[in-house]
Amino acid sequence: MAEQSRKPDILLFLSDQHHGEYIGCKGHELVRTPNIDRLAADGTLFTNAYTACPLCVPARTAFLTGQLPSATGVYENSGAIGEDQATFIHSIAAEGYDTVLCGRMHFVGPDQRHGFTHRIMGEMTPTYSGRGGKDRSDLGPFAGSLSAGRCLEVIGGGNSPVLEYDRAVVAAALDYLSEEHERPQCIIVGTYGPHYTYVAPPELYRYYRERVGLPEHNAATLNYRQPVMEKHRQIVDDETVLAARAAYFGMIEQLDGQIGAVREAWDAYLQRQGREGLFIYVSDHGDQAGEHHYHGKQTFYEGSAKIPLIIAGDGLKSGARMNGPVSMIDLGPTLCEIVGADAPPCQDGRSLVPQCVQGVDDGERAVVSEYLEKDKQGRTVPTTNVRDRHPQVYEQLLARLTDGWDVEAQAARDRIKQQHYRILAKWGKVSPVDEPERWPVPEHARQLPTR
Repeated sequence: MAEQSRKPDILLFLSDQHHGEYIGCKGHELVRTPNIDRLAADGTLFTNAYTACPLCVPARTAFLTGQLPSATGVYENSGAIGEDQATFIHSIAAEGYDTVLCGRMHFVGPDQRHGFTHRIMGEMTPTYSGRGGKDRSDLGPFAGSLSAGRCLEVIGGGNSPVLEYDRAVVAAALDYLSEEHERPQCIIVGTYGPHYTYVAPPELYRYYRERVGLPEHNAATLNYRQPVMEKHRQIVDDETVLAARAAYFGMIEQLDGQIGAVREAWDAYLQRQGREGLFIYVSDHGDQAGEHHYHGKQTFYEGSAKIPLIIAGDGLKSGARMNGPVSMIDLGPTLCEIVGADAPPCQDGRSLVPQCVQGVDDGERAVVSEYLEKDKQGRTVPTTNVRDRHPQVYEQLLARLTDGWDVEAQAARDRIKQQHYRILAKWGKVSPVDEPERWPVPEHARQLPTR
């Protein structure tokens, strides 16, 4: 495809925290996702796609650079891509594309571009360390509900900063696609949802609240304790779990409608321009949504680590399902190959062109997702070794994991990063530096919902 005379326009819709199994085309019986299902029918659905890290900034850094956290050194939300490091966005822009960021990417620091030549919608997250969390006055009563530890404090049907932000993101995307653009386009539309706050539009919340059930494996895992992950667990009453799941499903359906609206505008844009194009849907990581008594991410259960990934467009397979494991970091190499761009060096990802164009699956590949767990003092947490119980599995995994991956070296590197992050957060709290690319939360989006 790199030899074609007219390189395709690209639109990539990137959501935040969408459970990889919570879509209709993956067999979910309750959540309604007709637009995502239609996209899968028109393209290639990757049924076993995984995040590079079950946390926002490390996952997005990996996505853009094509490298795992062990290569980037970014394991938490205070991390950032170096200004001297190329992303696949740089690669595509170097081929003459307008690279357009519409909405969320969760960049940290003064560089809010990293290869994007245009930004048409700002960021909801503070762009500097030390300015987020429970003290964000612009979020009003929703301030704590965007964090994992307090995500169950605000649940229901109504409006929220998350829903309002995503409406603004989609509106900006539709406006941009209604215009004519001379150069080829590579557009990323980034929503905050279905990341908590667990608030859905009232009619969607009511619909799912009447139908939703508890995760089937919760009773079996109620008394199970995994020492490393215990601090992330939230044992709450069933009504709270049901309410949170109803809101989460409602947010997914809301997201599905937004994907449909953007895709319709994208198809109309391509038709007006007489151009070929690709449409991709992916999320940065999942959400446990109460499964195993966890909400949010930062686990390696399927709910947190698995993501939706669909690629559709001109010249690609239609109605294909690829069951081999793939990673979100494969998208950079894939798009670089399609447009004939030089991918950044030392890629951990692989091009998915064989799957999307030739329909050749790869069931033998091992895909890695990485995360450094820490205790409340910021120290890396050791794990309990069960190798004597599973010797064959142990030997297989050990061979894979020790191939270029030094756990102790990664932990030591991260401890140094922590010292930098503490200084940057302290600076961010007291510095008067403005945040021109941050989205202002409107007052009407701060009214608490009802259950």
